[in-house]
Amino acid sequence: RRMSSQVVQLASASDVDQALINENDRLVVIRWGRDDDPLCEEVDETMEKISNTCINMAVFCTVDIEEVPDFTVDHKLYDPYTLMFFHKRKAVKVNTGSSREKYIDALFELTPTTLLKAVEATYKRIQSKKKMSCNSDQLRGWATCFV
Repeated sequence: RRMSSQVVQLASASDVDQALINENDRLVVIRWGRDDDPLCEEVDETMEKISNTCINMAVFCTVDIEEVPDFTVDHKLYDPYTLMFFHKRKAVKVNTGSSREKYIDALFELTPTTLLKAVEATYKRIQSKKKMSCNSDQLRGWATCFV
């Protein structure tokens, strides 16, 4: 299967860990699912289409949960695909325009435009949070992170 140089296929738990550890500024967007699933193939094509536009905001990765089952239970990866956004090794809520969710799944109408908007909005929120200088009480509820 052809994969863009802008979309990285992670083949092990160690690859996933390294992708999250090595990226400090951009979002790491991971598509969890089965590589041969038609919905996953559509998502991968969508990520490829916007990857150059988002190169300064996000790095896109895929993980085949059949090959790398290590995260399936922790992240509840039971849908045909799940897109999760990470920043500084933590899952962050995705700003989808209508809500903030922990992930994007097959129920979300994923197009290049909707994914680009979600990346841009989530990245801007993360950048705004980084620029704020305030105490932790003021940050509560802003870009909630998950471990």
